[in-house]
Amino acid sequence: MSSSATATSADLEAQRSASPHTPHEHHGTERTEALLSESGLTWSSSRKEWVTDEEAIQEREDEAASEQSANTVVDAAGAGSGPGAEKDEVEKKAGDDVTWQDWDGPDDPGNPYNWSKKKKWTTASLTSLYTLVVAWAGASLAIGNTSMIEELGCSRELAVMALSAFPLGFGLSPLVLAPFSDGLAASPGSTMVGGTMADMFEASDRGIPMSLFSFCAFAGTGLGPAVLGYVAQNLGWRWIQYIQIIIGVAITVALIFFTRESRGSVILSRRAKALRKQHNDPRYQCRSDAERDSLVILIKVSMTHLLFTEAIVAAFSLWVGLAWGVLYLTLEAVALVMEDVYGFSVGESGQVFWAVVVAAALGFLTNIYQEKLYRKNVGTRGPEARLYAACVGGLVLPAGLFIFAFSQGRGHWMGPIIGLLLAFLGIFTIYLATFNYLADCYTIYASSALSGQSLCRNMAGCVFPLFTFQMYQRLGYQWASFLSGALALVLASTPFLLLAYGPKIRARSKFAKELERLKQGA
Repeated sequence: MSSSATATSADLEAQRSASPHTPHEHHGTERTEALLSESGLTWSSSRKEWVTDEEAIQEREDEAASEQSANTVVDAAGAGSGPGAEKDEVEKKAGDDVTWQDWDGPDDPGNPYNWSKKKKWTTASLTSLYTLVVAWAGASLAIGNTSMIEELGCSRELAVMALSAFPLGFGLSPLVLAPFSDGLAASPGSTMVGGTMADMFEASDRGIPMSLFSFCAFAGTGLGPAVLGYVAQNLGWRWIQYIQIIIGVAITVALIFFTRESRGSVILSRRAKALRKQHNDPRYQCRSDAERDSLVILIKVSMTHLLFTEAIVAAFSLWVGLAWGVLYLTLEAVALVMEDVYGFSVGESGQVFWAVVVAAALGFLTNIYQEKLYRKNVGTRGPEARLYAACVGGLVLPAGLFIFAFSQGRGHWMGPIIGLLLAFLGIFTIYLATFNYLADCYTIYASSALSGQSLCRNMAGCVFPLFTFQMYQRLGYQWASFLSGALALVLASTPFLLLAYGPKIRARSKFAKELERLKQGA
């Protein structure tokens, strides 16, 4: 059984009994994520709930039939005349005998789930590399603050705004782009690439690709300042931007030439459009096109109905938001601590960020064991089997921050770096668990679910650096770091609570219940 929206038998029974729809029988075998990609869910404004695309189409047809019945006399009086008669006849023909465009069997090579391993991993590798470049670009801004202040004569707060503005745009754009670009490789890396992995890999095979993506997203955050530290010291902040432009152009060209659309419903939509043009016949349709929502509804799927009404998305968004805020706070705090306490230069402070890269590598390796636990327990635990490593990582994060706090100035400079390494390792496990768990829970809507947490995560990344300097100056370096650890310790209960109550929470979710019903082929 696929883990995408699975739960225990009791959980599934609870979902069915609570369903607002007419009871139904399970017809055929459980649908895999490859088949789920043919269609999806739509928000019904009239019923005020999530429905399948097929139900939405039927609802429209019923409304059209009612309207046609009400206007029978008017239609009879004007039939066969007027410039719109021919168009009406074509639309009537299409509505009476629609040919739905589906996959050509379970082994259709055009279905991203059936792509060759080479094509899947080429796409996964390039999109992950894109994520690394984006993370590199954002974090490396911090290491150039000193030279920027000296050259431009600006305040520290103004220089930090450049770092804060990056995650601000990173968090807001997926809310608009994600609903109609699920799986599109060129959208913001922190959200869309996770959706791309969900578009190509079944849940049972998704762990390692997600680990690669998370490694690149996280390692890039440390790699930028580590590699460009001496560039900032010797050449200035402008050369940081020049190098980023060169790398950005190279990865963009690679994405254009070597990646293809991975969203199943988009591929089917293109096939239907090609058939309509080839046969001059409007009856060739795609289910996802038949219920094309307005822009307001599309954004609502991402922002309102997932972030603010889905408890799982909200809980993980709060948790990963704090973790990401701590990460960006640390980008500023490392320079303060290492330069003021230990006398490091700008270039030497940059080398401290290799701890982020090492932490990402360790996190990638530990996830191999997490994958074994997942495969062993997914049958009984469902998506919650993704959370074992996060339970440990949630405790490692505050432990690392406490070490960083109270080892400053009390011995060798390796003390704070070890604390940072542990803190970054904890953040990595939280980050990876967020993407894996939400992808399993929301399957074909992974990008929309992830865009909600992306907003919270990047808003924290935007805000935290703005008060880092003031906080460290007023509280002192040790107590400021201790405060971050204390907040992380409070939220460390998140994965434990989801392990215990996750199935019950999903059983109460209208969206999760509809995804489960769609998966069961009803």
